[in-house]
Amino acid sequence: MTLQFGDILKEWRGIRRISQLDLSLEADTSSRHVSFLESGRSKPSRTMILKLAEALQMPRAAVNNALLAAGYAPVFPDLPQDHEALAPVHAAIETMLQNHMPYPGVVVDRHWDVVNANMAALQMFAAAGLHGVGNMIEMLIVDDAESSIIANWPELASLALARLKTENLHCGGNPRLQKMIADLAGHDRFEGEDLSSIDLYAPVIPMKLRIGDTELSLFSTIARFGTVQDITLSDFSIELIFPVDEITRQWFREQSAG
Repeated sequence: MTLQFGDILKEWRGIRRISQLDLSLEADTSSRHVSFLESGRSKPSRTMILKLAEALQMPRAAVNNALLAAGYAPVFPDLPQDHEALAPVHAAIETMLQNHMPYPGVVVDRHWDVVNANMAALQMFAAAGLHGVGNMIEMLIVDDAESSIIANWPELASLALARLKTENLHCGGNPRLQKMIADLAGHDRFEGEDLSSIDLYAPVIPMKLRIGDTELSLFSTIARFGTVQDITLSDFSIELIFPVDEITRQWFREQSAG
C-alpha cells in the first residue's frame, strides 16, 4: 500500500517524538495546519514539505519519498556511483585514503558495508585473517570467543551497538540495521559480562586487534560530507584509523615498507 503524505508526516513525527504544536513552531506554521496535513484535509506545498522535513531532520531519501507521496518531484539526486558529477567526490575519498597511509582507512555505507579501503586497511584485515571483509558489524558478530582477534570485544561491541541504534533512529528504522542491532545485542559473548564495568566515557576506547603475538591498539575518526546532496554518497562514512602506541605505529610502518 502506498503511503499518503499525511501518513508519512505522522510517522516521522512519531519517530522524532514531537507534538503537532512543537513541529508547527519549528516549521513556522500552525498546529491546525499540521493536523490538517496529517488527516489529508489540506494538501501541502512543496516549500512546506521541505520545511517540515528539515524540522523533523528527515534523511534525504525520506524527503524524496514524502515529496513523491504529495505529487512533487524529488529534490535530492540518487545518481549511479560512476556518474561524472560524483567524480570529484570519489577523487576526494581516494585522496583521504591514500594520504592516510601507512595507517588504515575505510569507507562504509549506511549499512556499514565496506565500499573502499586503502592498502594499510587491506593488509591489517588480511593479517588478522579477515580476508575480504565486507561489513564492519559482521566482523564483530562472527568473532569467535575461543579464537577472538578482538581483545576488547565487549567494549567495542557496546560502542558499535550504541552507534547502530543512533543511526537506525536517525533514518527512521532500517530493516538491515535493525537485524544487526538484534544480532549484536543478543550475541552470546555478552552473556556473563559485567557491562556496568565498561567505561564508555573514557577519553579513548581503542580497538585492540590481535595479530599473531602483536596486539594493535587503534582509534578512529569518522568523516562525512557536509555539502554532498547525493543520497548514497551523503551516507558514506570515511573512517581513518590511527595507532594509539608505538608498537602499533611500528607494525604499520613495517607493513608499508615490506
